[in-house]
Amino acid sequence: MNIDVSHINVQLEIERVDQIWPKWTPVSFRSQHPVLISNHGDVYKHYVEDVLQMGSLDDSALFTYIRSFTTHQDFQEVFEEVARVYPNLDKLSTELTDAWQYYQFYFPNRITPKHMTCVGGFNAPFIMTESGVGICLELYLGTQCEFYNYLHWPMYQRNRMTPDHLTPWLIKGWLETDYPQPLEEANLLQEIIHQGKIFYCMDAILPQVADSLKIGYTANEMQWAQDHETMVWAHFIDNELLFNSEPSLKGKFLNDGPFTVDLVKDSPSRMGHFIGWKMVREYMNKQDVVNLVSLMNTPAEEILKESNYKP
Repeated sequence: MNIDVSHINVQLEIERVDQIWPKWTPVSFRSQHPVLISNHGDVYKHYVEDVLQMGSLDDSALFTYIRSFTTHQDFQEVFEEVARVYPNLDKLSTELTDAWQYYQFYFPNRITPKHMTCVGGFNAPFIMTESGVGICLELYLGTQCEFYNYLHWPMYQRNRMTPDHLTPWLIKGWLETDYPQPLEEANLLQEIIHQGKIFYCMDAILPQVADSLKIGYTANEMQWAQDHETMVWAHFIDNELLFNSEPSLKGKFLNDGPFTVDLVKDSPSRMGHFIGWKMVREYMNKQDVVNLVSLMNTPAEEILKESNYKP
């Protein structure tokens, strides 16, 4: 997919709330807090009220809560580490500008969201609304970050909590917001094809990004998935799993974890996502044009049939 998107104008600005908040005085709070509300609306509201649970944006005591958060010994260290790992956002800004150019090419009627970065107390990687994204940088500080040790985060999660994963997983989250799974009672086929569509869109929007970063696998996990693709597909077919909609069954192949339940412990988690991705790729390889809007509206059963997927 060699597409020239250089003509697509994306004016990307990332507001660093993670740097603004620690510097606030009562005077600067009164002048700048309304500006953040105006610039980032629902994202800023969700950040303050839901992620940090500080109460209402117009609470008279809000500055006191913010000051307590930014000067708390533990979180002061977090703000400092975020500043060390992200002294500037030049690399992130370049990556996101490129990604949103491709996004606008494939989804011309969609908006490019506003962006702000923040420290979210290790509660959520992103805050997404219809028009904006909040990026909680403390969750992308690198696999060996000491904070993750203190919080006893499992390595399968920490492996994708790096700066290199930030852009692909932001785009993944945005696409899943654009196109949520429409069927609560979806069967396994519909679930894995839906995820496969998301990953294929990431292929188009992030053409230079490694597959392992998109799906969040280590190099060894990616190799295992590729080497055992045929075996996993045979497991689905032999056990007649594709049209099963039992939540506990689907979860074995869709849920995050150290490995895929029902497979060996050397396997990565979410092998259903990997299989769905490969199936959608086979389907799209047979199409004359890459139309992502059309792809997202194509039924799973049609993709299964027309892909003729046989690893």
